[in-house]
Amino acid sequence: MTKFAIATHGQFAKGLESTLELFVPNERITYLSAYVEDEPSIDEQLSMFFEALDGESAVVFTDLFGGSVNQKVLLESSGKDVQIIAGFNLSLVLEVILIKEPLTEERLAELVASGREAMQIVSPIETMEASEEEFFA
Repeated sequence: MTKFAIATHGQFAKGLESTLELFVPNERITYLSAYVEDEPSIDEQLSMFFEALDGESAVVFTDLFGGSVNQKVLLESSGKDVQIIAGFNLSLVLEVILIKEPLTEERLAELVASGREAMQIVSPIETMEASEEEFFA
């Protein structure tokens, strides 16, 4: 079984936890917050997460490619069956967590591409004359 973790700067992971509980309330996801006063250090949190893998695979989402959290995850995951996704959105996290097929590097690349496509610039509606059916079409 693949385990999941979300590791971010500050309280971002905890905020995402609140949102994900609405969509996937029964999923076991580890949320790691770096540089937060009342939390263990990110190094301690990562160490505990990776020790608990006990040979299982994991996908770890980090908030910023090349950021300190991403670098620490990269170092701590050395030699383990771990895929790291740096930079993510809610759509991508949901797709990865809910997929029931093996999470190969190729499949994750496809899901990352899909997550990029989910980000759109949405222009305000010019008039409010559109019916509800037209609006949600």
